[in-house]
Amino acid sequence: MKVPPSVRPKYMHASVIIPTHNREHLLNRILQCYALQVNGIGDFELLIVDDGSEDETHRLFAVLEDIPLKDSGPGAARYGGIIEIAKQGWFKPSQTDGKVFIRYIKIKKSGRSTARNVGIAFSAHPLTIFADDDIFVESEFIRKHAESHASDDRVVVMGKVIHTDDPDNPFAARWKLKDINTAFLATGNASVLKRHLIEAGLFDEWYTVYGWEDFDLGIHLQENGLKSVHKKIYGYHYDPSLKRRDIMQPRRLYEKERERGLSAVYFYKNHPLPWVKRFTLVENSWLKALSNLLGRNNWFLKKDKLPLFSGLFRLIVRYKGYFDGVDQGLQDGQRGEVRG
Repeated sequence: MKVPPSVRPKYMHASVIIPTHNREHLLNRILQCYALQVNGIGDFELLIVDDGSEDETHRLFAVLEDIPLKDSGPGAARYGGIIEIAKQGWFKPSQTDGKVFIRYIKIKKSGRSTARNVGIAFSAHPLTIFADDDIFVESEFIRKHAESHASDDRVVVMGKVIHTDDPDNPFAARWKLKDINTAFLATGNASVLKRHLIEAGLFDEWYTVYGWEDFDLGIHLQENGLKSVHKKIYGYHYDPSLKRRDIMQPRRLYEKERERGLSAVYFYKNHPLPWVKRFTLVENSWLKALSNLLGRNNWFLKKDKLPLFSGLFRLIVRYKGYFDGVDQGLQDGQRGEVRG
């Protein structure tokens, strides 16, 4: 169905940046959502940037054609040293009749900031949409993002992310308090013009572990005079930890939160603002002391699962991991040591 010119969005062409890591079994299902997008807004492309996956993700895109990097402009010039595979072409996810144009670029493990910057560098369209590799998007996802920039192109558009534990029926999930997000920029579901990203300096590539890189870029976008607006554009985040039987994988949760705490120190040192101090908890001594008491000697890492009182144990593991990361970041004390 063609959309009349009078009601078409100003930015009809969009590039969707999706970093991925070891999501072979979920990624095809996520891509189905893009193959089923409502037509009529013009072209869009997906930039799937594989950040050093160790599974068989690359086999999903084996049918695509190789991208000749020598003719690929500044993206290849800047990132050629870390690119392992570069392919592009029309891709048809299984169990759908639709297809979508994809650029698949696999890089050496570098972190999500670098992965997103690679995607931006190879993108072809003026509007950049960010999503994650575990976000199922509604059928009007692209169109709604494009339309949201029609009246004002100096905005960051933030969609809504609803958490779900059901990958077979993700769109049945309903909004919960857990789904509140007041961030200026959160890359699970957001869009902004590519030129604004470039003017703001793109993502800081010193963030090589989990957390805070989108908050950092959001501050720079805000400093450049952009506004953040929240829209009813829905993405559904598959979160298996919502199921009780999956909720406690102590070591995995601990390591993720430790990385987030490590990155929090770097974020706070870059932006020592009052709200950043409050939000990152970098100097919250009483909460740190409580987490050290309850998580003494990281006793939970000796357990495969903690089935009883799982909500309480989850909080202990999260905060102990986070403050262990904060301690590491503070002890490192140097800018580049966030890579640890």
